[in-house]
Amino acid sequence: MDIPTVLLLLLAGSAAGFLAGFFGVGGGIILVPILLYFFQSIHVSSLVSTHLAFGTSLLIVLFASLSSASQYYRNGHVVWKAVLAIGLASVVGGLVGAMIAGGLEGKVLRQIFAAVVILSAIRLFSETRKPKLETMPPLRIPSLMGTGLAVGLVSSLAGVGGGVLSIPIMHSILKFPLKKALGTSSATIVITALAAGTGYVVKGWGNTLLPEGTLGYVDWLHAIPLIAGSIPLAAVGARVANKTKVTVLKRVFALFLLVVAFRMLFF
Repeated sequence: MDIPTVLLLLLAGSAAGFLAGFFGVGGGIILVPILLYFFQSIHVSSLVSTHLAFGTSLLIVLFASLSSASQYYRNGHVVWKAVLAIGLASVVGGLVGAMIAGGLEGKVLRQIFAAVVILSAIRLFSETRKPKLETMPPLRIPSLMGTGLAVGLVSSLAGVGGGVLSIPIMHSILKFPLKKALGTSSATIVITALAAGTGYVVKGWGNTLLPEGTLGYVDWLHAIPLIAGSIPLAAVGARVANKTKVTVLKRVFALFLLVVAFRMLFF
Protein backbone atom coordinates (compact mmCIF):
# COMPACT_ATOMS: atom_id res chain seq x y z
CA MET A 1 0.00 0.00 0.00
CA ASP A 2 1.20 3.53 -0.73
CA ILE A 3 1.29 6.25 1.94
CA PRO A 4 -1.87 8.15 0.79
CA THR A 5 -3.88 4.91 0.93
CA VAL A 6 -2.61 4.12 4.42
CA LEU A 7 -3.47 7.63 5.63
CA LEU A 8 -6.97 7.49 4.16
CA LEU A 9 -7.61 4.10 5.76
CA LEU A 10 -6.32 5.40 9.10
CA LEU A 11 -8.72 8.35 8.86
CA ALA A 12 -11.63 6.08 7.95
CA GLY A 13 -10.77 3.75 10.84
CA SER A 14 -10.66 6.70 13.24
CA ALA A 15 -14.15 7.83 12.17
CA ALA A 16 -15.54 4.30 12.45
CA GLY A 17 -13.88 3.81 15.84
CA PHE A 18 -15.36 7.00 17.27
CA LEU A 19 -18.82 6.03 16.07
CA ALA A 20 -18.37 2.52 17.47
CA GLY A 21 -17.59 3.95 20.88
CA PHE A 22 -20.24 6.66 20.81
CA PHE A 23 -23.11 4.50 19.56
CA GLY A 24 -22.00 1.10 20.91
CA VAL A 25 -22.57 -0.52 17.51
CA GLY A 26 -19.09 -1.72 16.58
CA GLY A 27 -18.56 0.64 13.65
CA GLY A 28 -19.74 -1.76 10.94
CA ILE A 29 -22.52 0.53 9.77
CA ILE A 30 -19.91 3.06 8.64
CA LEU A 31 -17.16 0.58 7.72
CA VAL A 32 -19.23 -1.42 5.22
CA PRO A 33 -19.92 1.55 2.87
CA ILE A 34 -16.28 2.70 3.18
CA LEU A 35 -14.94 -0.75 2.35
CA LEU A 36 -17.33 -1.16 -0.59
CA TYR A 37 -16.07 2.08 -2.11
CA PHE A 38 -12.48 1.13 -1.40
CA PHE A 39 -12.69 -2.32 -2.99
CA GLN A 40 -14.42 -0.81 -6.00
CA SER A 41 -11.58 1.71 -6.36
CA ILE A 42 -8.92 -1.05 -6.41
CA HIS A 43 -10.98 -3.06 -8.94
CA VAL A 44 -11.98 -6.01 -6.81
CA SER A 45 -14.52 -8.16 -8.67
CA SER A 46 -18.12 -7.15 -7.99
CA LEU A 47 -18.87 -10.85 -7.45
CA VAL A 48 -16.91 -10.84 -4.19
CA SER A 49 -16.55 -7.16 -3.17
CA THR A 50 -19.64 -7.04 -0.94
CA HIS A 51 -18.77 -10.30 0.81
CA LEU A 52 -15.19 -9.04 1.26
CA ALA A 53 -16.44 -5.73 2.68
CA PHE A 54 -18.69 -7.53 5.17
CA GLY A 55 -16.03 -10.01 6.30
CA THR A 56 -13.33 -7.34 6.62
CA SER A 57 -15.71 -5.06 8.50
CA LEU A 58 -16.26 -7.78 11.09
CA LEU A 59 -12.52 -8.09 11.72
CA ILE A 60 -12.16 -4.36 12.32
CA VAL A 61 -15.33 -4.26 14.42
CA LEU A 62 -13.83 -6.90 16.70
CA PHE A 63 -10.92 -4.66 17.67
CA ALA A 64 -12.91 -1.42 17.82
CA SER A 65 -15.46 -3.05 20.12
CA LEU A 66 -12.73 -4.31 22.46
CA SER A 67 -11.60 -0.73 22.90
CA SER A 68 -15.05 0.82 23.38
CA ALA A 69 -16.21 -2.01 25.68
CA SER A 70 -13.27 -1.45 27.99
CA GLN A 71 -14.25 2.21 28.35
CA TYR A 72 -17.92 1.36 28.96
CA TYR A 73 -16.77 -1.17 31.58
CA ARG A 74 -14.79 1.52 33.40
CA ASN A 75 -17.93 3.67 33.38
CA GLY A 76 -19.98 0.81 34.87
CA HIS A 77 -22.21 0.24 31.83
CA VAL A 78 -21.47 -3.43 30.96
CA VAL A 79 -23.83 -6.15 32.25
CA TRP A 80 -21.62 -9.24 32.07
CA LYS A 81 -24.35 -11.84 32.61
CA ALA A 82 -26.15 -10.46 29.57
CA VAL A 83 -22.90 -10.35 27.57
CA LEU A 84 -22.31 -14.04 28.22
CA ALA A 85 -25.85 -15.16 27.33
CA ILE A 86 -26.23 -12.98 24.24
CA GLY A 87 -22.65 -13.57 23.10
CA LEU A 88 -22.76 -17.38 23.28
CA ALA A 89 -26.08 -17.52 21.42
CA SER A 90 -24.75 -15.07 18.82
CA VAL A 91 -21.93 -17.50 17.98
CA VAL A 92 -24.49 -19.96 16.64
CA GLY A 93 -26.41 -17.29 14.77
CA GLY A 94 -23.22 -15.73 13.40
CA LEU A 95 -21.83 -18.96 11.97
CA VAL A 96 -25.16 -19.94 10.41
CA GLY A 97 -25.63 -16.45 8.97
CA ALA A 98 -22.15 -16.42 7.42
CA MET A 99 -22.85 -19.69 5.65
CA ILE A 100 -26.10 -18.28 4.27
CA ALA A 101 -24.49 -14.97 3.27
CA GLY A 102 -21.78 -16.76 1.28
CA GLY A 103 -24.43 -18.01 -1.14
CA LEU A 104 -26.25 -14.69 -1.62
CA GLU A 105 -25.59 -11.98 -4.20
CA GLY A 106 -23.92 -8.77 -3.06
CA LYS A 107 -26.99 -6.70 -3.93
CA VAL A 108 -29.18 -8.84 -1.69
CA LEU A 109 -26.72 -8.48 1.20
CA ARG A 110 -26.71 -4.68 0.80
CA GLN A 111 -30.52 -4.63 0.87
CA ILE A 112 -30.54 -6.72 4.05
CA PHE A 113 -28.04 -4.30 5.58
CA ALA A 114 -30.22 -1.29 4.73
CA ALA A 115 -33.44 -2.92 5.94
CA VAL A 116 -31.94 -3.84 9.31
CA VAL A 117 -30.63 -0.32 9.86
CA ILE A 118 -33.90 1.39 8.83
CA LEU A 119 -35.98 -0.78 11.16
CA SER A 120 -33.63 -0.02 14.04
CA ALA A 121 -33.84 3.74 13.39
CA ILE A 122 -37.65 3.70 13.19
CA ARG A 123 -37.80 1.88 16.50
CA LEU A 124 -35.74 4.55 18.22
CA PHE A 125 -37.72 7.42 16.68
CA SER A 126 -41.03 5.84 17.78
CA GLU A 127 -40.04 6.02 21.44
CA THR A 128 -41.45 9.41 22.37
CA ARG A 129 -41.69 8.90 26.12
CA LYS A 130 -38.72 8.99 28.42
CA PRO A 131 -38.27 5.89 30.57
CA LYS A 132 -39.56 6.43 34.13
CA LEU A 133 -36.66 4.55 35.68
CA GLU A 134 -33.07 3.95 34.65
CA THR A 135 -32.71 0.77 36.72
CA MET A 136 -31.82 -2.68 35.44
CA PRO A 137 -34.71 -5.12 34.88
CA PRO A 138 -34.53 -8.81 35.85
CA LEU A 139 -32.31 -10.73 33.42
CA ARG A 140 -34.11 -13.62 31.72
CA ILE A 141 -31.77 -16.08 30.02
CA PRO A 142 -34.23 -17.29 27.30
CA SER A 143 -34.86 -13.68 26.19
CA LEU A 144 -31.15 -12.88 26.19
CA MET A 145 -30.28 -15.99 24.19
CA GLY A 146 -33.07 -15.30 21.69
CA THR A 147 -31.58 -11.83 21.27
CA GLY A 148 -28.16 -13.38 20.71
CA LEU A 149 -29.38 -15.72 17.97
CA ALA A 150 -31.05 -12.84 16.12
CA VAL A 151 -28.03 -10.58 16.58
CA GLY A 152 -25.65 -13.25 15.28
CA LEU A 153 -27.72 -13.79 12.13
CA VAL A 154 -28.02 -10.07 11.45
CA SER A 155 -24.32 -9.55 12.11
CA SER A 156 -23.36 -12.05 9.43
CA LEU A 157 -26.00 -11.08 6.87
CA ALA A 158 -25.33 -7.34 7.22
CA GLY A 159 -21.59 -7.31 7.96
CA VAL A 160 -22.02 -5.39 11.22
CA GLY A 161 -21.33 -6.20 14.84
CA GLY A 162 -25.04 -6.54 15.61
CA GLY A 163 -25.46 -3.44 17.77
CA VAL A 164 -28.03 -1.98 15.36
CA LEU A 165 -30.33 -4.79 16.48
CA SER A 166 -29.17 -5.63 20.01
CA ILE A 167 -29.34 -2.03 21.29
CA PRO A 168 -33.03 -1.46 20.34
CA ILE A 169 -33.96 -4.93 21.65
CA MET A 170 -32.16 -4.46 24.96
CA HIS A 171 -33.39 -0.91 25.47
CA SER A 172 -36.97 -1.08 24.10
CA ILE A 173 -37.99 -4.68 24.76
CA LEU A 174 -35.75 -5.94 27.58
CA LYS A 175 -35.86 -2.48 29.24
CA PHE A 176 -32.13 -1.94 29.75
CA PRO A 177 -31.13 1.68 30.49
CA LEU A 178 -29.76 3.02 27.21
CA LYS A 179 -26.17 3.46 28.31
CA LYS A 180 -26.09 -0.05 29.76
CA ALA A 181 -27.51 -1.31 26.46
CA LEU A 182 -24.70 0.50 24.62
CA GLY A 183 -22.00 -0.85 26.91
CA THR A 184 -23.35 -4.40 26.96
CA SER A 185 -23.70 -4.30 23.17
CA SER A 186 -20.07 -3.23 22.75
CA ALA A 187 -18.86 -6.17 24.83
CA THR A 188 -21.20 -8.64 23.11
CA ILE A 189 -20.05 -7.50 19.67
CA VAL A 190 -16.56 -8.81 20.39
CA ILE A 191 -17.95 -12.35 20.58
CA THR A 192 -20.43 -11.91 17.72
CA ALA A 193 -17.90 -10.40 15.31
CA LEU A 194 -15.38 -13.15 16.04
CA ALA A 195 -17.91 -15.88 15.24
CA ALA A 196 -19.34 -14.19 12.14
CA GLY A 197 -15.89 -13.22 10.85
CA THR A 198 -14.68 -16.80 11.21
CA GLY A 199 -17.64 -17.89 9.11
CA TYR A 200 -16.62 -15.46 6.35
CA VAL A 201 -13.04 -16.80 6.40
CA VAL A 202 -14.28 -20.36 5.99
CA LYS A 203 -16.90 -19.57 3.34
CA GLY A 204 -14.52 -17.56 1.16
CA TRP A 205 -11.48 -19.83 1.50
CA GLY A 206 -9.94 -20.66 -1.87
CA ASN A 207 -12.05 -18.22 -3.93
CA THR A 208 -9.86 -17.33 -6.92
CA LEU A 209 -11.54 -13.94 -7.44
CA LEU A 210 -10.17 -12.58 -4.17
CA PRO A 211 -7.09 -10.30 -4.19
CA GLU A 212 -3.84 -10.99 -2.34
CA GLY A 213 -3.70 -10.34 1.40
CA THR A 214 -7.01 -12.03 2.17
CA LEU A 215 -8.10 -14.94 4.33
CA GLY A 216 -11.35 -16.03 2.77
CA TYR A 217 -13.65 -13.01 2.69
CA VAL A 218 -11.44 -11.06 5.14
CA ASP A 219 -8.87 -8.58 3.79
CA TRP A 220 -6.49 -8.53 6.75
CA LEU A 221 -3.86 -6.45 4.90
CA HIS A 222 -6.02 -3.37 4.34
CA ALA A 223 -7.71 -3.92 7.71
CA ILE A 224 -4.49 -3.14 9.60
CA PRO A 225 -4.55 0.69 9.19
CA LEU A 226 -8.31 0.72 9.74
CA ILE A 227 -7.86 -1.15 13.02
CA ALA A 228 -4.99 1.12 14.04
CA GLY A 229 -7.21 4.17 13.54
CA SER A 230 -10.30 2.68 15.18
CA ILE A 231 -8.92 1.49 18.52
CA PRO A 232 -7.92 4.82 20.14
CA LEU A 233 -10.97 6.69 18.81
CA ALA A 234 -13.40 4.00 20.02
CA ALA A 235 -12.41 4.77 23.61
CA VAL A 236 -12.85 8.50 22.94
CA GLY A 237 -16.33 7.91 21.51
CA ALA A 238 -17.34 5.90 24.58
CA ARG A 239 -16.14 8.68 26.89
CA VAL A 240 -18.12 11.28 24.94
CA ALA A 241 -21.25 9.09 25.04
CA ASN A 242 -20.96 8.76 28.80
CA LYS A 243 -21.29 12.56 29.08
CA THR A 244 -24.16 12.88 26.61
CA LYS A 245 -27.85 13.06 27.59
CA VAL A 246 -29.80 9.87 26.84
CA THR A 247 -32.53 11.60 24.81
CA VAL A 248 -29.97 13.34 22.61
CA LEU A 249 -28.06 10.08 22.13
CA LYS A 250 -31.18 8.25 20.94
CA ARG A 251 -32.13 10.88 18.36
CA VAL A 252 -28.61 11.29 16.99
CA PHE A 253 -28.24 7.52 16.77
CA ALA A 254 -31.52 7.13 14.84
CA LEU A 255 -30.67 9.93 12.38
CA PHE A 256 -27.26 8.45 11.77
CA LEU A 257 -28.77 5.03 11.03
CA LEU A 258 -31.21 6.45 8.47
CA VAL A 259 -28.48 8.31 6.57
CA VAL A 260 -26.35 5.17 6.30
CA ALA A 261 -29.28 2.93 5.31
CA PHE A 262 -30.54 5.10 2.46
CA ARG A 263 -27.02 5.52 1.15
CA MET A 264 -26.62 1.75 0.95
CA LEU A 265 -29.94 1.31 -0.83
CA PHE A 266 -28.69 3.49 -3.68
CA PHE A 267 -25.08 2.28 -3.73
